[in-house]
Amino acid sequence: MPKVSRAIVAVRILTAVSVALAVMCAVLAWAWSAAREEAACWRTAAEFQLQPEGGCPGG
Repeated sequence: MPKVSRAIVAVRILTAVSVALAVMCAVLAWAWSAAREEAACWRTAAEFQLQPEGGCPGG
């Protein structure tokens, strides 16, 4: 089995960390977008005293 240099191991670790952070950012962006849409729905319902068709998400 060939010996892997420390530089290659470091690059692989940094690559894995970068991929993990990218996935986390994508999930957080999706969650933020969903929460923002829900807040906008509730805000509109409260301001205009309306009942949206099908209700607001999360409620």
